[in-house]
Amino acid sequence: MFYPAHINLQNRKCLVVGGGTVAERKVVSMLISGGDVTVISPDATELVIFLAEIGTIQWHKRQFKTGDTSGYFLVCAATDFTDINTAVYIEAYEKNNIRLVNVVDVIPQCTFAAASVVTDGELMISISTSGKSPATSRRIREHFEETLKTSSLYTLGYENGKPTPIENQGLPYPVYLLLEDRKCVILCEQETSEIRRRVSLLQQCGATVVHNPTDFDDAFLVISDASISYASDGFLQEALDRPNSTDFWTPNLIIDGNLIISISDKNGTDVSKAKHLYERLTHQFGNKGYGAFIDLLGARRAEVLKTFPTSKMRGDFFEKLIGHVADSPQTCCLSLTNPACSAECLFNWVRQGKIEHANNFISQFLNTQRGNL
Repeated sequence: MFYPAHINLQNRKCLVVGGGTVAERKVVSMLISGGDVTVISPDATELVIFLAEIGTIQWHKRQFKTGDTSGYFLVCAATDFTDINTAVYIEAYEKNNIRLVNVVDVIPQCTFAAASVVTDGELMISISTSGKSPATSRRIREHFEETLKTSSLYTLGYENGKPTPIENQGLPYPVYLLLEDRKCVILCEQETSEIRRRVSLLQQCGATVVHNPTDFDDAFLVISDASISYASDGFLQEALDRPNSTDFWTPNLIIDGNLIISISDKNGTDVSKAKHLYERLTHQFGNKGYGAFIDLLGARRAEVLKTFPTSKMRGDFFEKLIGHVADSPQTCCLSLTNPACSAECLFNWVRQGKIEHANNFISQFLNTQRGNL
């Protein structure tokens, strides 16, 4: 499990190395969260070029070079070249001690993973499956776009096919922190319910949790209550009494295994709307079988990665797999549009506890798709 965090990017320096479609989405998400964005890439998408021309971002039209990550709060490597992405990670995280580093699709070279995000301008909702099932995450995101009348970052930045300006919406930057074996410090005089909530989440994410240490050597993040004051020095910080003025805060969460949905409002402007949505989504997704379904898909992911050589082929396979309904032309709704659906499909087999049956079907389906290569 990854730790859900909403990052305060307001006027924070953010670097994106790469100028393609994936990099573009990173730029858009950082801008709507108030980031001060710089792009380094010899080439760029039409939107990135447009944003540079109107002065919204800085664009250095060249390859990455040593020293480029110095001074940034957040760094993302999104090039098509493994050696460049690795060089970015090593310099940013290992040399410059930058805590927020992401290399797209390379989990070992990430301190955070990106989330599927939708927003209506006031609320931001993020979805994560801890990397186990991007296809399921996408299906849920698209469901939110349709039912909640929200927009995803995949559609922002263009109007009628033409680039448009991206404005700071004052929303947080949702990420999922990778905390396995990382030192996380808790500073408190007493364990309140909020402190216990944080400790539980940290432990579920595999973090090494240390209470009230005398030093912060190698600390990745620090969480403190109102009775403790401290200065940040090379770590991320959350102060429970000052959620809007520190590096990150822990949002309202709906958790079902590795499905994590987080909800946050714009600077506390519409708490009642956020609370209502939280209750609604908790009823829809809490303990409804999504966690078990995602775990099943995640357990077979390595096998699928070895079978299909391209990301598109892997994506197509999972789309067909999770959409399959036995003896029917319909597509599985994942209980998103019809909670009472009883169709013979992978999702319902998992919800009914028919895990062996589900795994046998995946094996048969995989063999069929192999034969079509």
